[in-house]
Amino acid sequence: MPLISGIMLDNISICAGRRAIEIIRDEGLDLSRVKVLAGASGSAKFLVLTGIDRVLISLFKNRTDPLYLIGTSIGAFRMAAFCQKDPLAAIGTLEKEYIAQQYNLRPTREEVSLETKRILDAYIDDKEIADILNHPFMKIGFLSNKCKGFLKHDHLFLQWLGLTLAAGVNLLSRNRLGHFLERALFCGPGTPPPFASMDQFPMNRYDLTPSNFKSALLSSGSIPAAMEGVCDIEGAPGLFRDGGILDYHLDIPFLPNSDGLVLYPHFYEKITPGWFDKGLHRKPAPRHMENVVLVAPSKKFVNHLPFRKIPDRKDFTTFKGKDEQRRTYWRIVLEKNVLLGDQFFEAVQSGKIRQIVKPL
Repeated sequence: MPLISGIMLDNISICAGRRAIEIIRDEGLDLSRVKVLAGASGSAKFLVLTGIDRVLISLFKNRTDPLYLIGTSIGAFRMAAFCQKDPLAAIGTLEKEYIAQQYNLRPTREEVSLETKRILDAYIDDKEIADILNHPFMKIGFLSNKCKGFLKHDHLFLQWLGLTLAAGVNLLSRNRLGHFLERALFCGPGTPPPFASMDQFPMNRYDLTPSNFKSALLSSGSIPAAMEGVCDIEGAPGLFRDGGILDYHLDIPFLPNSDGLVLYPHFYEKITPGWFDKGLHRKPAPRHMENVVLVAPSKKFVNHLPFRKIPDRKDFTTFKGKDEQRRTYWRIVLEKNVLLGDQFFEAVQSGKIRQIVKPL
């Protein structure tokens, strides 16, 4: 791997789609070309990315052109941190409060929902939501899912029945999930984002306001069966659940017919389209990935983490009744993820990204 200022760039992996890799190999990563910033679902996995997030906050701070943000679940939570007056403090609080989660040995859906609301309240001040929505250049957007059929019921048996049926039809065709779920795109005021025309599934676009922001954001991360659905969203009737069900890693037309770039800090070198695709090895549509620049931890980096893995939601089960052990593990990941930010910064600023970028 290339050596830059004494730093080996072997802890990050940078992959790019067909158009993006041509641009980067020709001119490096010109951040003015970046039109969209994306964040995937992944619960505790986000703890490996906040070093990169902090570098991006610094790199984008003097921007004036619009930057459209799109995320699902924890990806949406990260996007909400980016848009705050003090995004570094917001990221820090999100990390701290997420790690601080604590549950009974058998947590109820109500308990998990209340803990998630606590996290939102800790890092998003209600008085600052109007400023988030009217950020000078960051245009927030995130995805949730309006539920149909059995999935809109609170009864756990009916929810699992709906999930089982949805998983079954997904085996035949991902497009059939539209019978169970409707995309909900929540956007701030102003010009619709470039991805607002996505049409693989039925979709409605809803305006974000200070009074519906937190409930809409909560819905984007409301994991089915593990949390309560959200049905009190002003201006958006119906019951909503986790945006990652349909859009786990965002297989969407980010920038149709554009030479701009999509910057996508991600947990992995691959993208899994939907929640039900995790065991199917289903790949995203190549046309959706053409403009994407994906930045992820390398296998080498992950192998040097405790347990040789990045944090995930299963850690709550693995460390059940041992919260301090889990917190210690997660804090070590935070200490180490600074290296990912440093190496991404070096790759961009030096231009060596042109040599290390790989096809997505």
